[in-house]
Amino acid sequence: MPHVILDEDSQVVGRITFSGITYGAFQSCNMGYWVAQESNGRGYATDAVRAMTALAFKELNLHRIQAETLIPNARSQRVLERVGFVRYGTAPKYLKIAGQWQDHLMYQLLTDSH
Repeated sequence: MPHVILDEDSQVVGRITFSGITYGAFQSCNMGYWVAQESNGRGYATDAVRAMTALAFKELNLHRIQAETLIPNARSQRVLERVGFVRYGTAPKYLKIAGQWQDHLMYQLLTDSH
């Protein structure tokens, strides 16, 4: 479920996506996002994560959203924490980025904590 992130002039500055949407006993999805470097620090990612969180819990009736960040990505970690995501672990060699398997921090937000 991909969406674009727009600035105040309706220009695309990033993307946010739900993947792995699963119903049944799991009722969860994974969320990934990015914002162009020149648009960092302006609240676009935080606003997009808040909007997608509302969509997940109110319209899709999900129970849980999971998101991961590279360990050095403090900005993305702050975005997630600002919205209420809780760090719950580390995933060694989670994704292959720039040709290398990279460790990630794992975050989640539950519908009853939102």
